[in-house]
Amino acid sequence: MSADYDRLFHSPDAVRTADEDSERDIPPSVRDNAPPLGSPPASEATPPPIPVAPPRTQAAQQVPPPSWPAETPGQAGNQHHAVHHPAPQRVPNNGMMRAPQASPEGARHEQRAAPPPPARRPIPAPPPSHSYAESSDQRTAAQPAQPSAASMGNHRAIDALSHVGVRSAVKMPSQRGWRHWLYVTTRINLGLSPDEVYELDLFTRIRRNARDSYQIGVFGLKGGVGKTAVTVALGSALSNIRGDRILAIDADPDGGNLADRAGRQSAATIADLLSDQELSRYNDIRAYTSMNSSNLEVLSSEEYSAARREFNDDDWRAATEIVSRYYNLVLADCGAGLFQPGARGVLSTVSGLVIVASASIDGARQAAITMDWLRQNGYQDLLGRSCVVINHVTPGKPNIDVEDLVQQFERHVPAGRVIVLPWDKHIAAGTEIQLGLLGKAFRRRVVELAAALSDDFDRLERR
Repeated sequence: MSADYDRLFHSPDAVRTADEDSERDIPPSVRDNAPPLGSPPASEATPPPIPVAPPRTQAAQQVPPPSWPAETPGQAGNQHHAVHHPAPQRVPNNGMMRAPQASPEGARHEQRAAPPPPARRPIPAPPPSHSYAESSDQRTAAQPAQPSAASMGNHRAIDALSHVGVRSAVKMPSQRGWRHWLYVTTRINLGLSPDEVYELDLFTRIRRNARDSYQIGVFGLKGGVGKTAVTVALGSALSNIRGDRILAIDADPDGGNLADRAGRQSAATIADLLSDQELSRYNDIRAYTSMNSSNLEVLSSEEYSAARREFNDDDWRAATEIVSRYYNLVLADCGAGLFQPGARGVLSTVSGLVIVASASIDGARQAAITMDWLRQNGYQDLLGRSCVVINHVTPGKPNIDVEDLVQQFERHVPAGRVIVLPWDKHIAAGTEIQLGLLGKAFRRRVVELAAALSDDFDRLERR
């Protein structure tokens, strides 16, 4: 009895034979549903299997069954082979799988349960790609981007050279002063003087590109402060330095003398220009204007005795709509008032402003009233692009502290926009104004005025 017992449970051949014989005698349906050897009773076994829907795709059949927790030591103690080998892993029986049979250590058909694989960190799925090249680009996106030859070729190499500073091998010789005479006599070139360097900087500012047709109005609430003289001198300086087309329009409804101070060459007026319906070229407009020695063109107003009505805002808008297609800068010589229709029309279109005041307490008061009126009537932005001119219309020392007056006006306009014009003999003569006959100090102040107004050519605040 003991020999048969040992042969039956300790001989590998006997175990295999007994297992195979027992399997042959058991029907397949009963054999597949039988619990594994050493399993607890049906009451302690796993819950009844959940019905599984028939697989729809092949991928669904390959899903591995979920793993069940290992048996507790109490459950393993009921088996007489628990001392020799670990408890078998319980596999849920769903009616489709064959339950494994328990066998002693060393059985041929027994396979050790592989240790569970280490837990892997979830990897976010990459965006859908259709090629290996796109996946490679996504894997290397986190690395610093290296400039490729294709990306570097998008910018021309010649464009970068415009930002490279180049020193001239030859100094520009001075054109005036002792440096000029030293160069003429000894050919020793010491370069430009500081005053010449400052003047070249002013010229560079004046030559800024003016977008569209930039319009500048010249105002003054009091007559006799030199508005027309400032308009002619300013326009002549701009035309002489810039070299483009600049037009000055007489917008004084009380019979201005702009054409006389600039040099009248044509008897045509702004009324003749507006009555012409066949203006299609620059030469058509040039027939109605006069030009001085600095290439400044002037469009005169009607004679006061022959005018049928005063110059109004409709005339200004119609004239600027025609001439703005052919002239880069348009200056307006306005009358002594802000409530006139012509002055309102000019204020509605200009982008820059010049407020002219005489070097007296009365003239300073009128200039202050003009600035207050602009601020209170919706022209605050235009006041920020304005310049104040303190003009000495009489020789001698004025009855006001000009330096103190400049400081007071600079509180209302940007710094550097209060210009003091000295008394000039050529201006006081009342004849045609020529830029070359103006005094050196007067001409320099006019150039500074032109440079201050030119600083606004590239600003966004335009009307």
